Amino acid sequence: MGGLITGKHEGVVYAGCTIKLFGTRLNTYVYVTDGLLVDTGPSRYNREYANFFRTQPVKQVVLTHFHEDHSGNAPWLEKQGIAVYVHPAAVNVCRKPARLPFYRFIFWGAREKFNPLPVGNTLKTKHKVLQVLEVPGHSPDHIALYDPAEGAIFTGDLFVTPKTRIVMRPENIPQIMQSLRVLLRYDFQTVYCGHAGVVDEGKKMIQMKLDYLENLRGEVLELYNRGLSIKVINKKLFPKTAPLTYLSGKEWASEHIIRSIIEDS
Repeated sequence: MGGLITGKHEGVVYAGCTIKLFGTRLNTYVYVTDGLLVDTGPSRYNREYANFFRTQPVKQVVLTHFHEDHSGNAPWLEKQGIAVYVHPAAVNVCRKPARLPFYRFIFWGAREKFNPLPVGNTLKTKHKVLQVLEVPGHSPDHIALYDPAEGAIFTGDLFVTPKTRIVMRPENIPQIMQSLRVLLRYDFQTVYCGHAGVVDEGKKMIQMKLDYLENLRGEVLELYNRGLSIKVINKKLFPKTAPLTYLSGKEWASEHIIRSIIEDS
């Protein structure tokens, strides 16, 4: 399908777009399982996603969190008469147009207001019951969807990469670590990630990310207890500045990892 990456994995159909801007490249994926659409993609690709949605038996939608790259096409889907579910904490946020920094508007496009429904502890489809897991850290309203029948979890932005080197300013690293521990309680192998796509050895990769963050936390706290500042620790552990840090005016930065480990632990 023009402009989108599409495919199928063990009964789950996926579609994704690739955004390239000033040296930064990022894929974003949505998934359809048994008539349930998980995330909606950015509105910048509204036409392409709308064409994809028309080919799928989408009966309901759930957002892993409210960010515009995941919710951008929710208003269009709602206009088609399809119910959209979010964490209760995100309902009022979604009822207003997203106020975005300019770079995010260019990256993802606008996110108009819509009227979602609060998701419960489970989501029922025609043939399945998916468990809704609260996994905050990347955002306060973040959820994951566990499919016990398939041994799979839809993780939104909780995973992305096993070695986190840059995060958004509001992210809470200790919360992310606890959310990863929550996932590891479940029996699964496949991870359907919002940006990494299908991760076959998902549980292994989730454990790898948790191990990485635990080791990083130890390093950061040791250096901080020796009297080093957040700025100096960041330079020592992350000597290269990511292009997105400059592009975003430091909304995305490795320094936020250091600060959160120190301030939120």
